[in-house]
Amino acid sequence: MRLMIYFLGILIMNTVASRFCIAESQKTDSLIELLQSELHDTVRINTLKSLAIKLKLQNPDTSILLSSLALELSQKNNWEKGIGTCYHVLGELYWRKSNYSLSLSYYDKAVDIWGQFIEEKPNSIFALKAMASTTGNIGVVYSNLGNYPQALKYYFRTLEVMEKIDNKKAIATMLGNIGIIYYYEGDYPEAMKYYLKALEMAEELGNESAVSRHLGNIGIIYFVQGDFQKSLDYYMRAMELDNELENRRGVARHLGNIGIVYFELGKYPEAMEYYLNALKIKRQLGVKNLYASTLGNIGTLLTVIESYDEAEAYLDSALQVSQLAGINDIAWIYEAFAELYEKQHRFKDALENLKLAEQWNDTLFNEQKSKEIGKLEAKHEFETAESERKRLAEEERVMLREAQHRRDNLQYSGILIFLALLGIGLFAVVARPLRAVRPIYLRLSEGMIFFTFLLFFEFTLVLLDPYIEAYSAGAPAIKLGFNAVLAALIFPLHSFFETKLKKRLAN
Repeated sequence: MRLMIYFLGILIMNTVASRFCIAESQKTDSLIELLQSELHDTVRINTLKSLAIKLKLQNPDTSILLSSLALELSQKNNWEKGIGTCYHVLGELYWRKSNYSLSLSYYDKAVDIWGQFIEEKPNSIFALKAMASTTGNIGVVYSNLGNYPQALKYYFRTLEVMEKIDNKKAIATMLGNIGIIYYYEGDYPEAMKYYLKALEMAEELGNESAVSRHLGNIGIIYFVQGDFQKSLDYYMRAMELDNELENRRGVARHLGNIGIVYFELGKYPEAMEYYLNALKIKRQLGVKNLYASTLGNIGTLLTVIESYDEAEAYLDSALQVSQLAGINDIAWIYEAFAELYEKQHRFKDALENLKLAEQWNDTLFNEQKSKEIGKLEAKHEFETAESERKRLAEEERVMLREAQHRRDNLQYSGILIFLALLGIGLFAVVARPLRAVRPIYLRLSEGMIFFTFLLFFEFTLVLLDPYIEAYSAGAPAIKLGFNAVLAALIFPLHSFFETKLKKRLAN
């Protein structure tokens, strides 16, 4: 085992050494050194999981290997908490690799384990938090698959658990996620409802970054609904807050959105000012796909105000940056070129760009269809695997019930035979007493009668318990009443036999 960990450590270090900063490498190195020492299995499992989580962004394949080792060790030790956590981690790792079917399979296994914990201890904070974390991640997977009803189902399930343990930060996050799903579905009133709830809770918690995010999302809802003034108000508030937080990416995003609102309002100088400010920050951030759209928006605005040469230059820059960034959604840039050339009466160039726009739209459509087909295949694969898992689980439950039924029947038969033998022995005692040892024999006979009827009473309780439980719904007072009635019915029989025995022995 130690040799395997040693070679695994070398593999990890060789794989990720060039990607980690010095501090992260030292942390990883210390975890590997810890694995090579003599450890309790629980400590080893936790160390493997910690190392897997540490490497999940840089090398998910290595993280999967580490998590699988931790899972195997947890199963060997029958450590349910470790097994559930490993299932959860593996679900996340396969989600990062876009293997949604396998991700959901592991997440569902984790949910089963957390459900058992909650059934045993309904108020266990660990179990409730673990359940919420897993169901929330399942919602994310379904959102990625475009299965928004299922995503909502799991988000609401997570929200219910978080409300139970009063985790306000997680509640605010989940409210925002629910709002996003409703936005994707085009249900803007519901999206607004949950964005506002999330905003209120984020403000209550003083979580300014979350407040800014929710303000921006509310601004988007107002924009798509055509209420540009309210959209502008929320964008401004979000921008001011992100500016205070020095969140430059957020500031750039809000500047661009404000520019779009001013463009729709026909306030072109204001739109240009915000576009240029957004472009400046986005260029400083150095992420090409952030500022390609802003270059295109500036080109479109320059076309509207008939500054054609500058418009062509900006649109050309937008096209080049998009191609360098590997952005496939560039049909709109060709459409912007076509509009520009049409205004310049360059109809041949306009027609060529419209054809290019159509080609790119077809390409994008085909890519989207391929992704949708892939998602459907993944969904079908998962549903097939889930159906098979449920079938096998049901077969196992049936087999267990049959085995339990056979065991109960054998035990019931044994108890009945034993009671019958006791009854025969009791009859023999009453029929043929031994006078020579009458005092001792009398006590022994009384004891046999008492023991026989006590055993009969308990046996009857066992037989009737399922029916009593169903009728009483577990209420202790009702169950006690049934027991009292049964005892009252058996007591006269006990008295009758005891009296007969004493008379027989006295004679």
